[in-house]
Amino acid sequence: MTDAALPPKLALQAGPLPAPGTLPHPYPYETVTPHREGYVERDGVRSWYAQYGEHGPWIAFAPIFQIANAHLLRAVVPWLSQHYRVLVMDLRGSGRSDRPTQPDQYTFDHYFADFVAVLDRLQVKCAGVVGISATAMTAIRLAHTQPERVAHLVLVGGWVERKLDHPKMAAAVQQNLANMRADWAAYLDEFFSICFGEPHSTKAYEDAVRSGWSTDGDTVAMALAGWIGHDMSAACKALRCPTLVIHGDQDGRVPYAQGQKAASLIPGARLVTVGTGGHLMPARDPVAFCRLLTDFIAKPAEPKTWVRAMARPRKALFVSSAIGLGHVQRDLAIARELRKLQPDLQVDWFTVHPASTYLQREGESVHPACPRLANESSHFEAQAGEHDLQAFFALRTMDEVMARNFLVFDDLLDHEHYDIVIGDEAWELDYHYHENPERKRQPFVFLTDFIGCLPMEEANEREAFLCADRNADEIAHVERYPWIRDRAIFVGNPEDVPELPFGPGLPVIRDWAQRNFAFTGYALPFGLEALADTEGLRARHGYRKDEKLVIAAVGGTAVGAPLLQKIAQAFPLMKRQVPELRLVLVAGPRVAPDAFPQLDGLEVRPYVHNLFEHLACSDLALVQGGLSTCMELVATGRRFLSFPLERHFEQCIHVQHRLRNYCADCAVQFRGLTAAGLADKALQAMEAPVRYRGVETDGAERAARRILEVLENRHWAAA
Repeated sequence: MTDAALPPKLALQAGPLPAPGTLPHPYPYETVTPHREGYVERDGVRSWYAQYGEHGPWIAFAPIFQIANAHLLRAVVPWLSQHYRVLVMDLRGSGRSDRPTQPDQYTFDHYFADFVAVLDRLQVKCAGVVGISATAMTAIRLAHTQPERVAHLVLVGGWVERKLDHPKMAAAVQQNLANMRADWAAYLDEFFSICFGEPHSTKAYEDAVRSGWSTDGDTVAMALAGWIGHDMSAACKALRCPTLVIHGDQDGRVPYAQGQKAASLIPGARLVTVGTGGHLMPARDPVAFCRLLTDFIAKPAEPKTWVRAMARPRKALFVSSAIGLGHVQRDLAIARELRKLQPDLQVDWFTVHPASTYLQREGESVHPACPRLANESSHFEAQAGEHDLQAFFALRTMDEVMARNFLVFDDLLDHEHYDIVIGDEAWELDYHYHENPERKRQPFVFLTDFIGCLPMEEANEREAFLCADRNADEIAHVERYPWIRDRAIFVGNPEDVPELPFGPGLPVIRDWAQRNFAFTGYALPFGLEALADTEGLRARHGYRKDEKLVIAAVGGTAVGAPLLQKIAQAFPLMKRQVPELRLVLVAGPRVAPDAFPQLDGLEVRPYVHNLFEHLACSDLALVQGGLSTCMELVATGRRFLSFPLERHFEQCIHVQHRLRNYCADCAVQFRGLTAAGLADKALQAMEAPVRYRGVETDGAERAARRILEVLENRHWAAA
């Protein structure tokens, strides 16, 4: 469907839609795979189900109304499955399940029987059962008719009854059915706009619309009819299982009065009201939902040690982004400076491969909970094209990764005490702390080397709107909860922040940054004196004096593989003119070395530890447009060309702005670049004069001192 045929809000927030009937990809979840999955068949209709997690109590999500599917639970199932066996399924008419064409195949009895068939197939004898929206009635019916099977009942924004006692109600339902059949996209827009009335809900809205688009209006109209006319009030009165009722008091789809009614009818039920909350809490507020759920349906008990306060060692948890290796290398430099200033400080690291592998090689303590984290690098790689990465949308679609990783982090802090948490571009911590401020339990220092998401495509109204919305959300977070970030540190100087607006009607980024960040200069992961002896470095790393050394590297992800291939193609052309040329391609830990040709003078290495030492003795470096490597080359005075990823706002705007400040504008556009053109530019750069501005050498120490001020908490004292 073309954008012109879509409702304006849907086109702006959800974007161009795929062919009707297309499931979201990956489906249903990105960061976890089923332990078991399959289909149950009843009367010729197949219903898809999956079990996530192998151990722990069962949590069974009764299948939701067919306008949505199991994708709705993408922010909660990956983490829940680390503690429970989680059952999800797609109801007939949605997701991976069949779409019968006859109205009599869509009845409440069928919906209930499909759910029971899946429970039987997986041999679920007893479970915590969760019913969301209309499917609360399914959960209530199961607890009433098979009470031995329901250990806990959780109703989320749920209907107790859907009778049509008033002619106006019947007329409204008939109008809904007609609207579904007439214009499905318009109906999805209307339906989910009502579901997500909370500000800055564009991603939840988009996911829901795309889930609904995977079915069609005729099918869902038949499916809705099967939910109408049922009343579970009498069943509620007979329930005896522990029951939790969660309902938003601003729910525009299922009136708050329905939640109040359920809580009043079910003996002993507990009502949790979500103040200003809308309809679909698991999608909009996954952390709060998971905490309510696990407080009610207890996780399996784990051994825990409580250490008396004065016997606790002084500990910091350093959460380092694993998108490339630049963050963790500078973070390690900061951590080492912290230890110099505070020798008794123990630093534990919270990150994933390749950053965790680097830290272990450096003898650092990587927390054993890290394998439970989802990998950010894998997510970004999946979003990339040929030297192209729409970084904003890669960040926007990382919400499943962020929810899972924050909840793993939150688990850790339930079991261990830390005096301070330091997060380098730990967006999951920063976002979910602000959305759930009650989860913050110790000082938090936030570090970043860029501020503000910026649109890259001039005519892309959607990108511009969503960037501005994300920026506005962050600005509102910081304004409302300034105490979440005990210190926000920009790894750079004020002039390194662009003088561009966050978006229409929003502040200029640099002005806002100066009000909300401390500036520490760039943090190099090395001392320049250690790299001053170029000949000594060459000898140590096996490079000869009489050869011209070119090193090509693209960081710790596989996104730069096309650039390395292009450089390998250009190498023979360069070597004809410079016979003594030697090219070292650093493929990184996520690109296969055997993907490159075998050529005389070309060496492919899968990984080079402390690559900056090798770059510091090169005659030319050919690198992607990431900040860390470029700044290290500037600091050591090495000639280089950078190839920023197309549509990568950080590399193309923020990094290039900073490099111009250091007189190091060495960027080359990859698109349209031939092997011959690359060879010519590289040979010219190898002879070009170097006139960079010097890079500050005390950035790591300055950052450490700022962090230590928070840890010591004496900055307010009179003396």
